[in-house]
Amino acid sequence: MRCYAGRPLFYGLRLAHRRFMTRQVPPDTPPPSQPVWQTHLGPGANDGTVYETHFNPLLFESFAQPPRVLLDIGCSAGLFGEEVRTRYPDCRTLGIEPHATTAAAAATRLHQVIQAPLEAVDFAAEGIAPGSIDTVVAADVLEHMVDPWRAMLKIRPLLTPDAQLIFSVPNGRFLPFLHGIVDFGDWQYTDRGMLDVTHLRFFSLKTFTTLLNETGFRVEHCNYMLEPKLEAFYAEQVKMPRISIGMGRMILNDLTAQELAELCTWQFYIRARVAA
Repeated sequence: MRCYAGRPLFYGLRLAHRRFMTRQVPPDTPPPSQPVWQTHLGPGANDGTVYETHFNPLLFESFAQPPRVLLDIGCSAGLFGEEVRTRYPDCRTLGIEPHATTAAAAATRLHQVIQAPLEAVDFAAEGIAPGSIDTVVAADVLEHMVDPWRAMLKIRPLLTPDAQLIFSVPNGRFLPFLHGIVDFGDWQYTDRGMLDVTHLRFFSLKTFTTLLNETGFRVEHCNYMLEPKLEAFYAEQVKMPRISIGMGRMILNDLTAQELAELCTWQFYIRARVAA
């Protein structure tokens, strides 16, 4: 996806199911016996293990060039960085992970792991020089931050002129999400996914693009990952000369093809560059 005057042009739509590379297949998660805020918020409540047994290989599809020095923000247990080392043996891998247990696991897989929130990292003290990083991955990370804008400003001096930044971002314009709040006035926080109880920010494609533009970056490409249950719905509706859809009491008229795609998308995979 390219951006002109801050407005994204529609292309790069993928019809793909969510795929993870895992060390082991986790068992089905039973219904929670306690409200999720009791188990996942507060000191020591969430040690980061929710995401430590898998990573999403679809991130690699957003790479435009082989990485030389990778910074994985929110690297969890380091499985993605480990795969980077397998695919690109000459790449130096750096990770930032706030949770002590998962950071220790990541340290066995990456060249260097900093156990701290990004906001607290002193890159100079860690030996990371300005202009030294050519690839940044922030997979489902910025929505967890109080101030993702200043987080982007903080990493910008570290980047090489040709740096690629890879993001995966939950879609705040997702149709079932909108339906829940518009039709029922309700949504239920969960331990992971779109309504992860630790999410502090919600982004549409437009608002995430604005975040990048305002902090000195530009979107170069975007993959739309459709919710599998909505793929047939999307394929049927996109052929219509006039796209109007309804879900419960919620009705949306005169949609563009891009708007339909966004409404059916649960996550965006975005590649960005430093703005000229």
